Amino acid sequence: MHGKVKRLRERGKRLSDNEIGRALFVEGEVRVYGLGSSIVASVSDPKSQIGDPLIPVLHDVRLATMHGPGMLLRGEERPQGDTGPAYIQEWSIRTD
Repeated sequence: MHGKVKRLRERGKRLSDNEIGRALFVEGEVRVYGLGSSIVASVSDPKSQIGDPLIPVLHDVRLATMHGPGMLLRGEERPQGDTGPAYIQEWSIRTD
């Protein structure tokens, strides 16, 4: 699905309302899919042939809330891959 995504945390810490309000959306193709025993979410440029994520992938994703065209996904961000630290991350998503 096409959507606009805002990351609501930085290294696990929730951003302030002002920081969230000033943050820019990342717009792209939002995909939620199974990967092994985990559910993963990614945002990529729909025009890209490679499909690299525009923001770090979200692992162990759960739908926290949904209201109209908006939803909140919660999971873990692993900026260094599976070997690095994991941080709680939330995405606010607006779909078209």
